[in-house]
Amino acid sequence: MNNLTIKMPERLKKKAQSKAKAEGITLTFVIHQAVKAYNDGKLEFGLMHSDDEITASFDVTTKEGKKACLTSFKALAQ
Repeated sequence: MNNLTIKMPERLKKKAQSKAKAEGITLTFVIHQAVKAYNDGKLEFGLMHSDDEITASFDVTTKEGKKACLTSFKALAQ
C-alpha cells in the first residue's frame, strides 16, 4: 500500500475527521472510498453556476440509495 499526502486547511480536515469519527469510520476510509468511487466512474465532478443551489441526501450504504444518488447527479448534467 502507498502513502498519499494531501494538503488541505486544518479546519477542513478536523471537521471531516470529527464527522467520520461520529459515523464510526476514519478519514482515511472516506478518502479511500471517494478515490475508489471516482476511479469506478461512480463519483464525478463538474462546475455549477454559483446561483444554483442543490440540496440532496442519499443513503449510499444501500444499493437503492446509490442508484438514486447517481440518477440525481446524472440528471443535473443534462
